[in-house]
Amino acid sequence: MKQEYGLKYVSRRTFTHNGVAAMLAAGTAPAFVTHARADEPNKKLGMAVVGLGGYATRSIGPEIAACQHVRLAGVVTGDAEKGKSWAKEHVFEQDAIYSYSDFDKIVSDDRIDFVHIALPNSMHAEFAIRAAQAGKHVMVEKPMAISSQQCEKMIAAAKQAGVLLGVNYRLHWEPHHVTATERLSGLAVGDLANGNYEFSWGYARALTGPNKDKVKKWLLDPKMAGGGALFDTGVYPIQAACYLTGREPVAVRGFPATRHSELFPKGIEETMSYELLFDDGFQALCRASYSQSFHQCTTLGPKGSVEILPGQKGSVFGQSGTGNPNPKRLFVNKKEIELKQTLQQAVLLDAFAVAIKQGNKTFRTPGEMGLRDIRIVERIYESAAKGGLNVSV
Repeated sequence: MKQEYGLKYVSRRTFTHNGVAAMLAAGTAPAFVTHARADEPNKKLGMAVVGLGGYATRSIGPEIAACQHVRLAGVVTGDAEKGKSWAKEHVFEQDAIYSYSDFDKIVSDDRIDFVHIALPNSMHAEFAIRAAQAGKHVMVEKPMAISSQQCEKMIAAAKQAGVLLGVNYRLHWEPHHVTATERLSGLAVGDLANGNYEFSWGYARALTGPNKDKVKKWLLDPKMAGGGALFDTGVYPIQAACYLTGREPVAVRGFPATRHSELFPKGIEETMSYELLFDDGFQALCRASYSQSFHQCTTLGPKGSVEILPGQKGSVFGQSGTGNPNPKRLFVNKKEIELKQTLQQAVLLDAFAVAIKQGNKTFRTPGEMGLRDIRIVERIYESAAKGGLNVSV
């Protein structure tokens, strides 16, 4: 599933703020409003981070300096003082600090080529659409949105504006996951039979621990989070089952459970175990849970297995943080393959910037992929509501 765009390079200086807005409203906006050009391969594109919470602070900010094609050109935040701190640390002008209410003024800011949306799930769609309407390319955190309808609107807005829309599925560039995919497609384990994929973390313990005041509480609000553990980390096993096998499921089954009802309100399941069923008989057994910290990524065939394991103090699916890699290890039929540890966010952002600069009509992890995954999530919830019955995707 690939996203296609008609690309045309038009300098923003050609348009006034009101002129672009009028063209967008009339549906006649230029297919591509940007300074980035294929003949400027060394130009660093300006990025604005939308939302300066924990993820932006721990993972995005510390890796921008490692990017070859991206520079931080602005931020969008509800905390002006935090914005000033970012401007000082990352050396950009203070008039490139936007609030959520005046975000749309970004349309006339030539310094910003694309935005990276790092907001709570329920806010992804609104700001992705507003960014597209302002002629800015959009990288959005996963899950893409809290409903397939929102995803569809985001895709439509990007197409109308002629901008790239990407989802932060950074593991599509992570060496251990990339090599695992290559070995599996090369039949290192024979015809694929089954897979076991899990991304769980101890949110329940964190909510009652000594640092409970620092834990993200919006994950407990169904309207903001979209759902529980499945919406939070459950997309990772879905992604792994798809990219590692090169397949997409045709049916799903879902089995929710909540052990700590005093911590998790209705609409926020503590655990979701789910099966992804493929038309060739491949079966993926998956789980996302807040009950414990555990990651698994094992794909099996008659000749053996391909397994990604955490390195020391690392995790299978985890993001690099504080400017340091998140170590992983890869075993093919029990033999370890040594690979480079990378700053995943920096690699992702560089890939997105290169796609913009080269005028590519596709991006490896487009909005359509995010839409596919949200549709799968919705079908899992539908199955869970029906007592675990098979539901077609």
